[in-house]
Amino acid sequence: MQYDFREISIRAKQRFPLSLKGIHGLAHWQRVQENGLKLARYNGADKDIVRLFSFLHDCCRENDSADPDHGPRAAEFAETLRGELIVAADEQFERLVAAIRDHTHGMHHRDITIATCWDADRLDIGRVGMRPERRYLSTKIAQEDWIMKWAYKRSTR
Repeated sequence: MQYDFREISIRAKQRFPLSLKGIHGLAHWQRVQENGLKLARYNGADKDIVRLFSFLHDCCRENDSADPDHGPRAAEFAETLRGELIVAADEQFERLVAAIRDHTHGMHHRDITIATCWDADRLDIGRVGMRPERRYLSTKIAQEDWIMKWAYKRSTR
C-alpha cells in the first residue's frame, strides 16, 4: 500500500464537521493510531491499514453522540481517496474499508488487522469516562491488563 499520509490526514480534517478538539477529534485519532501501532507490534496487523483507519474512521461524524452511519460514510469517503492518495491492492483496500465501515456495529472480527483497528479505537474509551472492557476487545494483546491500563491512562489525560 502506498499513500500520502500527510495529505490524507489533511483531507480527513477538512471533511470533519465537528471540532478537531472534541472527543472524536484529532487527539482521539492520534491515540487510536498509537494504540493500533502498539498492538500491531505484537500481533502482526497491517500497520498501514491501522494508520489509515485511525484518521478516517470518525472523520464523517455528524455529532459526538449517536451517529450510527458515520462508519459507512467514512468508508465512502475513503473510497474517494483511492487511486489518488491511497494506492492499495484490492484485498488490502477492502480490509481498510471493512474496518472503517463496520467499526460502529461490529463486535469482534477474526481478521487480525480489522480487529486491531477496532481494539485501538475501543481502548480510547477513557476519554468519555469509561474503562476498556475485555468483552469488547478482539485481540489477545488488547485484552492484556497492562495494555488496557496503559491505554486508559493515556485516554484520560
